[in-house]
Amino acid sequence: MNSTITTLEKTKTVSSETGWRRCLWYGLFLICIILSITAFLPLLLVDWWWVRIGDFPRLQLLVSYIVVLLAIIPFRKRMTAKIAAITLCAGIGIQLFWIFPYLTIASNEVETAQSQDSEKRLRILTANVLQKNTNAAAVLELIDREQPDIVVLCEVNQRWISDLSSLERTYSYHLTHPLDNTYGIAFYSNLPVKSAEVRGLVKEDIPSIDATILLRSGKEVRLFAIHPNPPRPGEDTTKRDAELVLVGREVSKNRSAIVLGDLNDVGWSRTTNLFQEVSGLLDPRKGRGLFATYDATSWIWRYPLDYLFVSDDFRVAEIRTLPYIGSDHFPLLVELSYEPDAAVTQEGPSLDAGDQEDAAEAVQSAREKHPSPEN
Repeated sequence: MNSTITTLEKTKTVSSETGWRRCLWYGLFLICIILSITAFLPLLLVDWWWVRIGDFPRLQLLVSYIVVLLAIIPFRKRMTAKIAAITLCAGIGIQLFWIFPYLTIASNEVETAQSQDSEKRLRILTANVLQKNTNAAAVLELIDREQPDIVVLCEVNQRWISDLSSLERTYSYHLTHPLDNTYGIAFYSNLPVKSAEVRGLVKEDIPSIDATILLRSGKEVRLFAIHPNPPRPGEDTTKRDAELVLVGREVSKNRSAIVLGDLNDVGWSRTTNLFQEVSGLLDPRKGRGLFATYDATSWIWRYPLDYLFVSDDFRVAEIRTLPYIGSDHFPLLVELSYEPDAAVTQEGPSLDAGDQEDAAEAVQSAREKHPSPEN
């Protein structure tokens, strides 16, 4: 009798363990399905915000795929587990494909500076200061410490311009366009400025700055400072994509050019790749690291949103993110060296027929949805 009771208890225990194991597997399998969607959905060539936002957390998703792949090892005998593992491995491959160029084991797209000639150097600091941030002292202290030749600040309103008024005495040239919609922009330069203007390429209330600066050597360089709007609920990426294409077309006409600012996009996205193909500009981050600038308030959800692209006649002397200034973005510092011989060994991406069609579609879509004098 006792033997029968013991057997029944063991059967119930095994059944209970099997039930929990089954529930655990169903939960894991559901997570696998969701993660699989995050891997393949961004491959769609559409500008819907809920699709394009999947371009951002590729590193975080990569880690998630690996963790879940390890978690399903105990269930490896199940056919559904094998299918899930294959799907996760495909997702890992997809994410690595996009992220790999930014890892330090990849080759540099922009070479390291060879010349020590200060006349050829150009030191630039760009930062999204966050409109509601009131810590102007941190920004001024950072600029004073780093001594950049050019400063570009995004999300400045009139309060910010007033709080930073000392920069107008420190820098020989300034062009500010404060706004209360988080798209205000400011440009300060200690190098001669041949021309500079504020432009609304897609919408008047999302301005950019188009300037031609002179290096100490006298070399003219076209510089665009931009801050397109991000993908967010209820709004697709049409305006952002079109602005990047339009800027790319503009700078492609110039031998020496720089584009910088808060692009509200990641370097591994289809849009940024298209921008590079249209403009022919190079990304100094590739082969050097992610240099994630957003979100400065989170150690998990960080992405490289603040960028600087250069023509192939520049090399990089220094690139790094700077300390916290009270904003949700870290500032970015890049020191360039104008070395024309670099064009022999560096080559920007090319624009094929398919890319030209994609670029034309992006601009046409923006024109239809957001008519503007500029486009």
